[in-house]
Amino acid sequence: MLKKFLFSGVATSVLFASATTASAIIYDDDMSEARNMTPAGSTFEGELAREYKDFFIYEADKMYDWPDADHFAEKALIANSGQRVMPEKPKDWSIDSVHMGELNAARDKLVSALDEGGRDLAPREAAIAQARYDCWVEQQEEGHQPAHIAACRIEFDAAMANLDAAMQPKLAEAEVTTTQTETLVVDDEVAREVVYFDWNEAELKPDAQAKLNRFVDEMREMQNIVLYVEGHADRSGPADYNLSLSKERAEEVRSQLIKQGLNVGEIEDLKIEAEGESEPAVVTADGVREPENRRVEIVARGVSAEMVQTTTTTITQDQ
Repeated sequence: MLKKFLFSGVATSVLFASATTASAIIYDDDMSEARNMTPAGSTFEGELAREYKDFFIYEADKMYDWPDADHFAEKALIANSGQRVMPEKPKDWSIDSVHMGELNAARDKLVSALDEGGRDLAPREAAIAQARYDCWVEQQEEGHQPAHIAACRIEFDAAMANLDAAMQPKLAEAEVTTTQTETLVVDDEVAREVVYFDWNEAELKPDAQAKLNRFVDEMREMQNIVLYVEGHADRSGPADYNLSLSKERAEEVRSQLIKQGLNVGEIEDLKIEAEGESEPAVVTADGVREPENRRVEIVARGVSAEMVQTTTTTITQDQ
């Protein structure tokens, strides 16, 4: 986002010498005012101000993301003043184009619900949906915390389901209703990491180990996931040898995951596949050494979204 590029000119020593001091110097006005405000009432603007306040405080105090914290503090203040605040536009953020389609579609759905009366019919549900959408956009731009991205997206989907349900026309008093609610769970890939190996080696290099450690930290924040560990090799040796080598690499990564506490008690399963040289990341001729093909891919699958489906049966009583 533009705010991040503006902030990049601040000296690194100032930023990290004292995060609190830096934020006070650069972003003190909006964030201080927003911290001290007490949103009142149950209008959409009041509910939205509360949601943005919680979000910017988390970004400032937990993530030390001062530019985004300042941005959402400003949105909290505007909402608290009673003015209209719209959801973020993905095109205003530096987001990989592969994610733009689903973000734009989600925004269209949200804005449509808001314009059709969602702000007045269900102010709290509408405010939560908008705040979680902005959370999703902000986390997607950062792109390095798949657990946080998934959490914001899941909470947005749940909030939209609640908003849609709350906007349904109210039934007449003469009608008796029965409601059946079903939660639909969408299983999908929620994270992926790749670590690379030296030629003819199955031992993790220090940089690969550090990369794996960061991935483990992300996975500890997620629940009910299945990890798939896929070993690969380049085409510089016999196919049967490469198949065996890819399995050794997968076993090495699996062993490291278990050593760090990602065991069967915390994860439903750890599944290994040895692909040998059959699925190269970079297509080469036989016998060619290619670093990007000497790899292990760790794929995490789990709940990417939960949707609440409500079925209502209406019986009209005799008057």
